[in-house]
Amino acid sequence: MAKIAPNSEGTMSIKGILIHVDGAEATKARVEFAVALAKEHGAHLLGIAFAPTALLPLYGADVGFADMTQILGSVKAQGETALRAFKARAQAEGVSAEIRLMQGVSDEFPRDFACSARHVDIAILGQPRDGDPLIGQYALVERCLFASGRPVIIVPGAPAKIALNGTIVAAWDGSAEAARAFNDALIFLKEAARVVLLVGVAGPSDEEREPAIEDMVAHLQRHGVSAEILRVTIGEGDLGKKLLSQATELGADMIVMGAFHHSRWREFILGGVTLTMLEAAAIPLFMAH
Repeated sequence: MAKIAPNSEGTMSIKGILIHVDGAEATKARVEFAVALAKEHGAHLLGIAFAPTALLPLYGADVGFADMTQILGSVKAQGETALRAFKARAQAEGVSAEIRLMQGVSDEFPRDFACSARHVDIAILGQPRDGDPLIGQYALVERCLFASGRPVIIVPGAPAKIALNGTIVAAWDGSAEAARAFNDALIFLKEAARVVLLVGVAGPSDEEREPAIEDMVAHLQRHGVSAEILRVTIGEGDLGKKLLSQATELGADMIVMGAFHHSRWREFILGGVTLTMLEAAAIPLFMAH
């Protein structure tokens, strides 16, 4: 993991990191990411796992009490084991860490997790498709993005690479969400070897209608970030796939974008561009709202 210099010039510092821990294999990658990030910043880690207290909505009314008790006990044991493994990994790297097992109704966990995220600087989650099926993974991501007031990093279960001082691709459409994401990500952008701002345009003659990209470049420059501009013709097709393809061509190590609702780069949280990015990104995805 590349070293990150201490925070300066008033950008967001990272002193508290929340990570969702479960028994899925994909947890290992985000634990490694979180531990390395915490180690570089001297941050405290909080790992939270979930154990449901009822499975009736998931398994149907014909599930016997004894069977349900056995399943619930197994799930709780898996969560506790995953938390112990997480804490041991953090301690092995000299990182301060604590663990919590939340118990309750599955539908309430995303809300409770998002509330916990308000007390840290950033939350680290896995891709929705890779998580524990007992938890609404998409609801967990959505709650963290829209109800925590904190940025989120989505870490793939098998990331192509993890490097924090390489190339960062940032999607810019002039929106408040994108602006928030850019500023929340300054601590990463400042240490990147290369920052590329992707701007979607309908065609070569559409540049006059593009967002105020030069002003954003100047803003980043004042924070010590030298950013390039790359205009991408949108046309037809899946915009998320185009963004991911462009990031791959650029050799990106991280993607920064706002958690969007509507526009040429934006769709409702669980549709279009955002859904593609959440499910298919092969590198860490930094998002904020």
